[in-house]
Amino acid sequence: MITNLNTGAIIGTNIVVARSFWQRFRGLMGTSLLNPGEGMLFPHTNSVHMFFMKYPLCVAYLSRDYHVLRHVVLKPWHIGPVVKGAYWVLELPADLHDRVALGDSLRVEDIQYEE
Repeated sequence: MITNLNTGAIIGTNIVVARSFWQRFRGLMGTSLLNPGEGMLFPHTNSVHMFFMKYPLCVAYLSRDYHVLRHVVLKPWHIGPVVKGAYWVLELPADLHDRVALGDSLRVEDIQYEE
């Protein structure tokens, strides 16, 4: 689960961490939408692309300790910015864009690791 410590808002309840090369490459490609509470967290990442995606995403760039450095809504077939200092990238449904703000601190717990 991911919670915004600044507002208390629950950001996601079913977050998957993409650890392997294949998981990171595939990401959310091939999915038709994210259900409420779903998302994907990419470690060691400071930029993402939206090639082959069918829907927009809220993309939050996080420091190693889960502070929001930048967040944007990315549309399909666009490339996100490279964010200096980002360690994690969190992809969420686009309608959650207003639950994350620059400088917010997030709590990350009980996340899933894909096998």
